[in-house]
Amino acid sequence: MPELAWVNGEITDLYDAKVPFMDHGYLFGYGVYEALKVYNGQPFSVEEHMDRFERSMKEIRIKPELSRKETIEIINDLVAKSEYQDALVYLQITRGVGPRNNPSLPKAKPTLSMFVAYLPPIDDSFRQNGVKTVIVKDDRWAHPHIKSLNLLPNILAKQIAEENDAFEAILADKDGIVTEGASSNVYAVFKDTIVTRPTDGRILSGITRLVLCKIIQQNGFNYKEDYFTTEQLKEADEVFITNTGAEVLAVSDIDGTKIGNGLCGPITKKLYDLFIQEVNREIRR
Repeated sequence: MPELAWVNGEITDLYDAKVPFMDHGYLFGYGVYEALKVYNGQPFSVEEHMDRFERSMKEIRIKPELSRKETIEIINDLVAKSEYQDALVYLQITRGVGPRNNPSLPKAKPTLSMFVAYLPPIDDSFRQNGVKTVIVKDDRWAHPHIKSLNLLPNILAKQIAEENDAFEAILADKDGIVTEGASSNVYAVFKDTIVTRPTDGRILSGITRLVLCKIIQQNGFNYKEDYFTTEQLKEADEVFITNTGAEVLAVSDIDGTKIGNGLCGPITKKLYDLFIQEVNREIRR
């Protein structure tokens, strides 16, 4: 089955897709993106992803030419044409094309692009045993709540994780306070209370985080938004991360420190099961 790209109205094979060299997304990282997951041929939490996509565009002063309804129709059409049942849909919009010496481009036409590609499921052994992580200093730009194209610090953190045979890098500020993962939100379970960092402008509020927080509250778990250090995180009974691809995934090792019993804990497992139930409810509507 083909992995397809859509660039300003033209559909091509993903690896044949092109944007102009003078596009300001390429030159300056002037753009934002969104990524959502497809289950059984149905995009999940589309409206929530579009809420964040539109908020990110507004923050960096990009005005899209297409309406939300039109964008969602294109997403659905691209997924249908790909025939993938389990996939990732990636959307990106940039300021547009123009001279490098005029970064603001007041009259530019934004470049909207997207692609759909197969997204393999997380290995069952990771679900049962959890994943290894490493702590990395958070030295990203000052607006991590915007899903910006400026991802170099995140990519470098991911590279450090890979070099240490780890699944994810957990970011911490200069005081040792955990912010989030390089591509995930981070949670700790202390006794029976689930804790995650507040959305204070220093983290990107994930859509999976949004869905899971609703599930947590609807099902009567003890939950609060609060700050914790890397050392407190290592002492938690359970640690897990969330993002679009991993969904809800246990962390069993942080910098060589075993978390809990070194396996997926009962609260994490229950939350993953409840999350998948919510996915199934939405895609069957």
